[in-house]
Amino acid sequence: MRAYAVQKFGDAPAIVDLPIPEGDNEYLIRVTYAGVNPVDYKMVDRLKQDSHFPYVLGADFAGVVVKAPQGDSVIRPGRRVFGMARSHGAYAEYTALHTDDPEQPIAQIPDGVSDEQAAALPIPAITALGALDWLKISQGQSLIVFGATGAVGGYAVQMAHAKGATIVAVVHGKGEEARNLGADEVYDSNAPDLVKLVRDTHPDGVDCILDLVNGPDKIRADIELIKEGGRLVSTIYAADEQWFKERHVESFNIVGQSNPFSTVDGLNEIAGLLADCTITARVNVVADLDCAGETLDKLRVGGIHGKCLLKI
Repeated sequence: MRAYAVQKFGDAPAIVDLPIPEGDNEYLIRVTYAGVNPVDYKMVDRLKQDSHFPYVLGADFAGVVVKAPQGDSVIRPGRRVFGMARSHGAYAEYTALHTDDPEQPIAQIPDGVSDEQAAALPIPAITALGALDWLKISQGQSLIVFGATGAVGGYAVQMAHAKGATIVAVVHGKGEEARNLGADEVYDSNAPDLVKLVRDTHPDGVDCILDLVNGPDKIRADIELIKEGGRLVSTIYAADEQWFKERHVESFNIVGQSNPFSTVDGLNEIAGLLADCTITARVNVVADLDCAGETLDKLRVGGIHGKCLLKI
């Protein structure tokens, strides 16, 4: 099969020919679309000499079941599915998931949801869902979303809007897209008077912040925007939880398995939100597998709004 992978330590990712994965108690999936996420290139940067090679990039996928474990009467061959293939990777014509691996949930794609839409969901939509759950977003609360037009941010704005929150979107450049997603206020992240602009409408600060972009140093400036007793989430492990606690703000770094929605139930919930039009899948780029490297480069540079996919 064709895959975008690192063959051995020190190699750059490239299109290669690999055996179709085989194993007992696994689902074999013919991949139709793979989701492209920042974590994909970050994982390549973290590879070590003792990492498992060849390393196929990607996790999010949609596809069709080719082989199912014996005894599974629900997810059978021919069924359309989506999920997270963290072990075998998703930038490939085939991937495989073990039946009892909680880090690799798989679920059926509901009728009315396309493979393209489903592949755009797993990591970003589940990250948004988990973050808003921890923040306890509800009717009437105020929420700042830094990076509101990215893949995670776009889902978070839509979900928070559906819950009745007042949403302050902080974005690069114009904010029309953020308003279309449901943001009530939009500010340019480069505005020199951002704190004043927010405080003019929220004198005591906002209830919650979801920060998708600011690193460990810059995220501390969020303290000027949030009220005492507020809650803050970082999705890039930037929040010093003790530092914020000393300033009477609860904070949490939601990554990987710290997200309780990274499960089959979580997949079913986000698929349901898409099916009932609570959220939309904003697919911005669909590229061929041969363009995987170019697509990752664009994502690394930043400025892509919405979701990138590879059509396999």
